[in-house]
Amino acid sequence: MKTQYSLIKRTSLITLLITALFTTYSCANDDDNNSQPNISSKNIEIIPQPVSLEYGSQRIEMPSVVSISKDIPSTMQKLLEKSITDYKVASSINIEKNESAFISTKIDNSLSEEEYELDITQKSILITHSTQQGLLWGIQTLRQVLMQAESSTKGDFSIPTLSIKDTPKYAWRGFHIDLARHMFSLDYLKKVTDCLSLYKINKIQLHLTDDQGWRIEIKKHPNLTTVGGWRHFDEYDEECIKLSHTDASYTIDERYIRNGKEYGGFYTQDEIKDFVTFATSVGIEVIPEIDMPGHFSAAIKAYPELSCTGSSGWGEEFSYPVCAGKAKNHPFLYDILDEVMTLFPSKHFHIGADEVEKNNWKKCEDCQRLIAEENLMNVEGLENFFVNNINSYLNKREKSTMAWDDAFYKKEPQEMIYTYWRDWLPNQAGTITQAGFPVVFMEWGNFYLSATPSDEQLQSLYNFKFEPKFKGIVKSNILGFQACIWTEMIPNEQKLGHHLFPSIQAYTEVAWGTASNWDSFKKKMNWHLKHLTKEGFYVRTPDFIKK
Repeated sequence: MKTQYSLIKRTSLITLLITALFTTYSCANDDDNNSQPNISSKNIEIIPQPVSLEYGSQRIEMPSVVSISKDIPSTMQKLLEKSITDYKVASSINIEKNESAFISTKIDNSLSEEEYELDITQKSILITHSTQQGLLWGIQTLRQVLMQAESSTKGDFSIPTLSIKDTPKYAWRGFHIDLARHMFSLDYLKKVTDCLSLYKINKIQLHLTDDQGWRIEIKKHPNLTTVGGWRHFDEYDEECIKLSHTDASYTIDERYIRNGKEYGGFYTQDEIKDFVTFATSVGIEVIPEIDMPGHFSAAIKAYPELSCTGSSGWGEEFSYPVCAGKAKNHPFLYDILDEVMTLFPSKHFHIGADEVEKNNWKKCEDCQRLIAEENLMNVEGLENFFVNNINSYLNKREKSTMAWDDAFYKKEPQEMIYTYWRDWLPNQAGTITQAGFPVVFMEWGNFYLSATPSDEQLQSLYNFKFEPKFKGIVKSNILGFQACIWTEMIPNEQKLGHHLFPSIQAYTEVAWGTASNWDSFKKKMNWHLKHLTKEGFYVRTPDFIKK
């Protein structure tokens, strides 16, 4: 039996070898007949990983003149043109009718809002979508394919035939940047925004005000920027200056230094409008954050009457807040909200409402009078009353209010979107979602990218799971995720780049919902970091790439 089995095994092996040789020869002949190069073993490193990606058996040689469908909006055409031109994939580009274009589109209303399909065949490239947002994500994936085209000895470029079906698991894939501690030019913020769009991040939250500075022009109250927009170097500035003597990446951007000892500046309303227009053109919603009633020192420094004490200052843990008991403060705050709302078409408006120092309220006659009149019980009830007033004002203007999870008052919660960050309260997200309220998940431990970046932090972010730490979450009430950068120790573009990249690449696979294989992700990063460097970004090179 053993001898007979061995003979059958050898015969089968010979048959398989003959079949494989014939198949290889036939494919080679097919390639020769169709002038197609053989399929390369090198795959395209797409981030975030598509839900479904199947490679064909051949590659397609890029035409010297690439025609793009005129049905593709001009802003998206320019994105394709940039990738084709920067990577010299073709010698020229034409805009043609959809039916005759090399890169064409098709509408399929059965697809969801951000869903797309990308089909690259031997003759053409087709992007199927139901909305402009889905089309944009298909184009961003195609850009990554085109930028990784392989060149032959003749100078021709080819890409693999493939079929992609892709849609995000989470609708909210945000990025939060603190501009109060340290500023960045709007040209640089546009550049970052363009990069975020490439990786299918669809929201940016601008942290425009805090104790350390007021960064947005309010025409009705100019002292907010002329006074509140500047500070004498604080402890973090001094630490950055000290570290910069041995590490240039801590050098404070001199564009925001005045008199050698003050830091500050602000964005004009026209600059904000320009930035929002740009971000919108690349599919990103820009959400303003005006932090109140706490973290309001910059405004109180400019207008001291806003506080309970008539001055700015610091309590046991946090800064003096707006006096919630002074009725005359509300029109001032509404003025700010009104001007900011005109600049941001986003339906979302973030009011902060975190880390409110309430000791002044306990001693303030106005605050205590309001607590008694409205039967608010205590200063926690007063904070909720304040948040409710601001929330109602925004709702009447068709804005959806957002606040940090500190603002969740279990006794009488407000109808808002809560951004959960306090991971030392692991049940908080579960409590809020169980009460039926939507949450954007951005807990401190993984989604704050401000800590010293490391490979361990990167892997922890990539492998994030809700369980077992964050129990009881109603996942249908999780809108999605948000990565967050606080800039106390990030005073320039170089340092910001080190924190952003490659953390953003890991984050976007988590937010898109396709993070699954750490080893596979690591292999992707070599090309992406090279691309980012080519685009002029500073990046951190992980140890696994150095090796």
